[in-house]
Amino acid sequence: MCRLLGIYGQTDLWREIALEFSKQAENGDLPPEQGLEPGHKDGWGMAASSRNKKAMFPVTRQLGSAYNSSSYLEAIDSLADRPDILLCHLRKASDNIPITLSNTHPFFHEYWALTHNGTIYQPESLPRNPTLKLTSNGSDTELFFHYLLTKIMEAAINPKISQIIADAVTGINTDYTALNSMLSNGKELYVISRYQQWDEYYTLHYYEHSDCVIISSQIIESRHLNPLNWNKLPNNSLLRVHRSPPEIEKIQIKKPAGRI
Repeated sequence: MCRLLGIYGQTDLWREIALEFSKQAENGDLPPEQGLEPGHKDGWGMAASSRNKKAMFPVTRQLGSAYNSSSYLEAIDSLADRPDILLCHLRKASDNIPITLSNTHPFFHEYWALTHNGTIYQPESLPRNPTLKLTSNGSDTELFFHYLLTKIMEAAINPKISQIIADAVTGINTDYTALNSMLSNGKELYVISRYQQWDEYYTLHYYEHSDCVIISSQIIESRHLNPLNWNKLPNNSLLRVHRSPPEIEKIQIKKPAGRI
């Protein structure tokens, strides 16, 4: 149960968008469960693309709320240049996963980074390459990340990564609330929209600006963004963002068996 933000493309709006996003740590939407404490205050993190666009690197991961956090402001200020790709994550921990720094998103492996919103049950059942080393304390997200990486590693040279990811999501048999994720190798951004409940909470939104594409768990308010130009990313779909100026490609993910 988290909030996701991805920005693809060098834009002067990125600081404003990232700051507006941090407010969702306090007032972000919640799933319709009783007894939930307000906010997404169980940690936050950022990842950005390297200058040569060949990798994602960790900016920082912190516990607590991003809103009005001096560390959040320092993280933004540490990025002197406009990043080609920026991922931000606000965490609301699932009940069975500890609130620790090691469980805070994004997760990294080599040049890849991933953020996720949802809960995956029995994630240890997902096949993964044994060479991938866990860094978390029981995070379902990191096991899901390793599953996707394993499928990419198993593919032939110059694979069509977007189709590999879509097929990997289709092949998941364990139960989950959502697999909503943002995955990047520093060159391209892949956004997974896959959920099995709570449409209003899990629906992702994207905005095609003149110099960037913004993807967020919920619409971000800005005087530079027309609220009518936000689009919903349909469930069971994959968004690939690439090239400069940014282009998007939508891929349909097969629906889970037994679901309409």
